[in-house]
Amino acid sequence: MAKVSLVYFSGYGHTKVLAETFAAQIEANLIEINQDGDIQDQDWQTLDDSAAIVFAAPTYMAAAPWQFKKFADASSKKWFTRAWQDKIFGGFTNSASLNGDKQVTLIQFQTLAS
Repeated sequence: MAKVSLVYFSGYGHTKVLAETFAAQIEANLIEINQDGDIQDQDWQTLDDSAAIVFAAPTYMAAAPWQFKKFADASSKKWFTRAWQDKIFGGFTNSASLNGDKQVTLIQFQTLAS
């Protein structure tokens, strides 16, 4: 089975519960973005070695939180050099809002994968 990594940020714990449940079901690597918006150095290699990457973050005020954005910005060299070009990508988000705002967060995830 191809290896999947799930990289996530969770502000209040809801996304963490979803990420842990998802990762456990498919035996994925679980990579947490910390409160400073960073992942551990070895996590970059784990992402490079993965066949698929899933992004997860809550939606705050119609966008991913700044911690996820910092991670996304840190991955810009990977995007520019197309280091993750042939990977499969996915993502999920959650929020207390009824509708509309979550689509923007998912579009942010798509930008990382393109």
